[in-house]
Amino acid sequence: MEKCEDVVVVGGGVAGLATALALHRVGLKSLVLERADCLRTAGAAFIMWPNAWKALDVLGVSDSLRPFYSQLDGIRGSSICTGVCKNVPLNSGGKGDSSMKLESRCIERMTLLEALAKELPEGSIRFDSKIVSLQRDTLSPFTTLELADGTSLTAKIVIGCDGVYSAVARYMGLPPAKSSGRVAIRGMVTYTEGHHFEKLMVQLWGKGARAGFLTCTDKKVYWFVTRRSHPQDAEICGDAERVRHTTLEIVRDFPEPIAELIKSSPAETINMADLKVRWVWPWEWGRGMEKGKGSVTIVGDALHPVTPDLGQGACTALEDAVHLSRCLEQAIKSVNMAEWGEAEVEKIESCFNKYLEERRWRISGIASAAFVIGLIQEGSSRLARFIRDWIFFPLFSMRYILYFVHN
Repeated sequence: MEKCEDVVVVGGGVAGLATALALHRVGLKSLVLERADCLRTAGAAFIMWPNAWKALDVLGVSDSLRPFYSQLDGIRGSSICTGVCKNVPLNSGGKGDSSMKLESRCIERMTLLEALAKELPEGSIRFDSKIVSLQRDTLSPFTTLELADGTSLTAKIVIGCDGVYSAVARYMGLPPAKSSGRVAIRGMVTYTEGHHFEKLMVQLWGKGARAGFLTCTDKKVYWFVTRRSHPQDAEICGDAERVRHTTLEIVRDFPEPIAELIKSSPAETINMADLKVRWVWPWEWGRGMEKGKGSVTIVGDALHPVTPDLGQGACTALEDAVHLSRCLEQAIKSVNMAEWGEAEVEKIESCFNKYLEERRWRISGIASAAFVIGLIQEGSSRLARFIRDWIFFPLFSMRYILYFVHN
């Protein structure tokens, strides 16, 4: 048995590193346990909307990212079925334009992780540390974490940032994340001599599928394809070349440059993921989790998997980290960390309940809106495509985006 840690953060992805850094900024030291042997690159890139940049400003890493990534000037969407187009400026500056000056940039996953990790004190991340289970004796104020290598450690506070298959969420009694019935395929292309694309997010809506791309830098372009799940997806998801071949079949009716981007992507950047959801009604947050779990909570996908249709997965994880750190900063002032007991556990548990209360309605709104928009975008029937192209997108879709990214 190792020494007792004050705060253990389970998971070294965006949510975990952001949470650890947010705690560090308010004077709380934590240990991050990451199951892989290094920072993971799966996912290639994220789009960072204004709400994410506000969080990155608080975390103190935004200035190290902005100079390297292009500010997107707008969103261009079109249907390959009907030809309907939608253009939304993001940085127009026009008078009365509700969409003006919305800071949005596509950031490489590894660059973001490295920027967060760089700001943490040395020794804050322990790799090759996969959590198998958590336990808490009712007579003890500490939580024991069992690791895959047979070792264990105890902690006063545990924050689960371990994604959709979260062991911490399972310990807290949340239902397992389930398939949304859709998959996302992503990749990145690097043009050594520079590319010719405009600084836009381009989306193309087809029959039962959606494809798109956006510029990250003057040389890098990130692309994505989403569609309904197929039975063979589980067989090919770990084979980049089979994923590439399948994706080219999906977009065979889409205009260039989609196929060109897919063909030009290095295999190591191509990733296929089953999109997960976990439906917990807002009024069940906190109450839906088992009691007696003590000073344990969850952040990011471990709490609320969000499909990528609003580009808010990483953004909401960053928001979670900042909100949780502020709640915990206040709670720690009334806690004696040196004399940890049940009274301290109750105070931290109350703090975590406050955090969940703060986040539940916003996250539920984002997750629900993303799920619905995703289904509409991939409409396969004529009726679904008519609703998508002629009713939903002209009237509602961009209003959802503008509402969520501003907050």
